[in-house]
Amino acid sequence: MARNLHYQNHRWLSFLKISARWEAARLALTWAGFALVAISTYLTTFSLIYWFSGLLLPEVNRSVVVFSTTLVTLFLLSFLYEWSQRGVDRLFFRDTAHFKEKLEAICHQLAEISSREKLQQFLTREIPARLMVEGVYLHTEAQPKIAQSLTLPLEMGTRSLGFLTIGPKRSGRSFGQNERIALKQLQEQISLVLSSIQLAEAREAAEKTDHLKINFLTNISHELRTPMNTVINSTGLVADGAFGKINEAQAEYLNRAVQGSEHLLKLLNDIFDITKIETGQLTLQPELINLGDVIEETLPMVKGMLQQKPVALSVELAANLPPFMADRLRLRQILLNLLSNAIKFTQAGAIKMRAWLDDNIIMVSVADTGIGIAPESLPLVFEDYRQLSSQPQRQFHFERRRHLGTGLGLSITKALVELHGGRIWVESDVGRGTTFSFMLPLSPAKVTNGRKLMANGRQKVEPAKVYDG
Repeated sequence: MARNLHYQNHRWLSFLKISARWEAARLALTWAGFALVAISTYLTTFSLIYWFSGLLLPEVNRSVVVFSTTLVTLFLLSFLYEWSQRGVDRLFFRDTAHFKEKLEAICHQLAEISSREKLQQFLTREIPARLMVEGVYLHTEAQPKIAQSLTLPLEMGTRSLGFLTIGPKRSGRSFGQNERIALKQLQEQISLVLSSIQLAEAREAAEKTDHLKINFLTNISHELRTPMNTVINSTGLVADGAFGKINEAQAEYLNRAVQGSEHLLKLLNDIFDITKIETGQLTLQPELINLGDVIEETLPMVKGMLQQKPVALSVELAANLPPFMADRLRLRQILLNLLSNAIKFTQAGAIKMRAWLDDNIIMVSVADTGIGIAPESLPLVFEDYRQLSSQPQRQFHFERRRHLGTGLGLSITKALVELHGGRIWVESDVGRGTTFSFMLPLSPAKVTNGRKLMANGRQKVEPAKVYDG
């Protein structure tokens, strides 16, 4: 709602809604004109009725004619007063004539404005010409009082948008009481338009910032990956003794350098993948694959992470898994991310991967006996840049960048599963472990049906052990 207008004129004769002397003059002229028009209408109506009655009746009753004329005149009084007021305004107060109609037309055009430049042009050119005022100005702060002008506070809810000053009138007259009331419509419309423009500007600035961020991350990750591969390959050759024998201490430090470089390369790859996902540039290369083959390709990659950890890794595959269409590289990335995540947060116990068929839906789960995830943190699992951590007080929650890594692994995994037309979810108990599960359709049309089947239960399978280590 619009607040009361600032810097209003001094009000007098408030019971007649008059706040300026010119309004009193306008009222007097209106009533004088109204009296003349009403008397003329009465006399004209009386003559017409009397003449017409004489044509129809042999004898005219003057009392009936007077009564009929009075009824007709009373019926026309409202129209006669409005007509008299419009006539007075057109002759003596042109800046007041049709004021409400002008404001309605202005507000209708304001609703179509969507930029600050067009709004400023409309305020400084169109409105002054139509309302016959010297100018219309937007201010960020309340301005000192200008004689015979009005200042309207612009607001949207509790947020201040600035102030709008209108006037003074070219005639030198102040704004009347009815005009100030009518201007509240303009006040509210400009507030709405200005608020929409500010929101659009903020959204555009945010999109521009995101675009710059994505371009920066894409460029920096792309530029760093090539020299990082060179470092890994060169250091690896030296560590393997390709350029001469080295002692154990030298080999250990060189292998640490290789491991650190490989970790850094993985971070760069994660950043590169997430920027491609955000910009819609990541596309799949589907081919007919066997899930068991992809799992066998993935397991050696995580075997090194299990060294010096009392954690048993096992895999169970259903015997009836058919080949299906998927991107081999991205499916291997999904499995690697889930297994790596399970190993990272499981200090002792077991990690079990299962895969089975459920009505033309490939189901895969990775369950661990690790630290688990608190219930309030489960909705945040697949958000960008978030990672699970364990505090000294054994409180389990999410925070940014606590462990080594970008916190993008699960976010990328979710995106890759959904690109395949699947769905991923997580179940966990604090201190007892976590299970990540995802489904992939044999054909995209079966995804919805597969989700319904998950709600009804899982199909029993006969597992075949693939790997135990």
